[in-house]
Amino acid sequence: LAAAATAAGLHAPPAIAIGESLMEAAVSADPLIVRLKQAREGIAAVPLQADSGDWAAVRKTVSFTLPFLTLKGYTGESVKSRAASLKTEQAKATVLDQRSALLISLAKLDKAAYAVQIGKTPPAEASEVVTTSVDDALAAMDGILAEF
Repeated sequence: LAAAATAAGLHAPPAIAIGESLMEAAVSADPLIVRLKQAREGIAAVPLQADSGDWAAVRKTVSFTLPFLTLKGYTGESVKSRAASLKTEQAKATVLDQRSALLISLAKLDKAAYAVQIGKTPPAEASEVVTTSVDDALAAMDGILAEF
C-alpha cells in the first residue's frame, strides 16, 4: 500500500520533523500558540498595510488578534485563561502584563486607523503611531509566546 501511494505521488508527512523533539511537536500543534503566531505575523505586516493606505486591513488585523487575548472561542483557551494555568506567579504576572501592553498597542493601532478612515488624522501622522504601536505589540506578543 505504501509503495502504491508513493507511486501515485502521495506522501504522508512525517509525524515529527527530523531533529524536532516530541515536546516541540506538541507545542507547535497547540491551537492557541498557532493562532497567536498567526496574529503576530499579521501585526508585523501592519506597517506595510498602512504604507499602502489599506487602513481597513490594519483594523482587520487588530480584530483578528483581540479574541485570542480574552475569549476562549475556537481554541478553547485564551491568553488570559492560559495565564491562570501557569505554574508560577511570576509567569502569570508576566503574561498578564504583556497581554495588557498588547491590548493597549492594539487599541492605539485601531484608533489611528479609524481616525484616518474618517478623515480626522492625516495618514502620515497616523504612521508614526503605527510604527510605535507595532513595535510595542510585537514585543508584548513575543513576551507572551516566550512564557507559553
